[in-house]
Amino acid sequence: MAKWRQDERGFTMLELMAGVVVTLMVVAAGFTALTGTQKAATVNDQTTQMQQNVRLAMELISRDVKMAGFGMTGAVGACPNAINPQDNNTVGADTGPDSVSLGVPITSNVAPTWTLAAPGATGPFATITLQPGAVAAMIAGGLAVNDTLSISGVVSANVSAIDSAADQLTLTSSVGAPAIFTTGTQVYWLQCITYSIGTTTAACAGTAPCLLRGGVPIADGIEDLQLTYTCDGCTGGVPDDVVDDQNGSNTFDTADFISNSTWATAPMTPDTIRLVQISVVARQTRADEGFGEGRGRAVGTPAPIVVADHNPSNDAGFDLATYQQVRRRVLTRTVETRNLGL
Repeated sequence: MAKWRQDERGFTMLELMAGVVVTLMVVAAGFTALTGTQKAATVNDQTTQMQQNVRLAMELISRDVKMAGFGMTGAVGACPNAINPQDNNTVGADTGPDSVSLGVPITSNVAPTWTLAAPGATGPFATITLQPGAVAAMIAGGLAVNDTLSISGVVSANVSAIDSAADQLTLTSSVGAPAIFTTGTQVYWLQCITYSIGTTTAACAGTAPCLLRGGVPIADGIEDLQLTYTCDGCTGGVPDDVVDDQNGSNTFDTADFISNSTWATAPMTPDTIRLVQISVVARQTRADEGFGEGRGRAVGTPAPIVVADHNPSNDAGFDLATYQQVRRRVLTRTVETRNLGL
């Protein structure tokens, strides 16, 4: 009987403590692995979003640079020229993002295109009729009297009267004979669009910084936009559809891109621009909570990212520790202007 009781005895205190320690170690290891996996998933998600944002920003800007000037025969809104550079500092190194205003054609985003339904046969005519519902859609998008339209990029005129019920627009000037535009001819609404960087939550609808297109936030996490331009005919020669050799190297290189200029004095005027180099810097919209590469900086780059002539360390209020809390990605593309010059 005594032997039976001895076999039924419980764990000793030492055995119990050893078991608890082993259990805690297993739980801690599992928790660490789970936390690491969760943070890695968060990092991957934020990196993916950041890359998507920088690609979206680049695609939108590149598209509008390519189309800038299409159909323009005069000023469009606040854009006197197809491309209107706005360098952050025209006399030296930038201390913030650049911006640019572009005169671009806008087409319908609710139908394949805005097209002529009854073109007016042979000119002259000053009233055009669009497909059903087109004028109402344009009004909803902000169309107003004095806005500029272009018929197929050939004829441009301002709007003097709008009749949404009849889907008709009256132009300030008549389209003269023998112009003939068939039914289905595309009609473009020309607008002056400004790209800039929003730095406040109010401008960015809660998430700053962001890319603004016409004052509307379109891409989160975009903190820098730098634009440089090549010129044709600005160094004493005549425009010949060949980029000016700014540094006399007899080769096309990065030194041929101009950063510091108002583009307001001949011969350096916007119509001489041939290439636009666009650099976009995107950042994470939030920090990695301590699980970042170099505390949020890209591996191997302890210094701030310098793009064109903008070094963020020269910006007012720059703090390196704060700057390094998030990752960044840079995307650069050179775009040829299609509707300027020769």
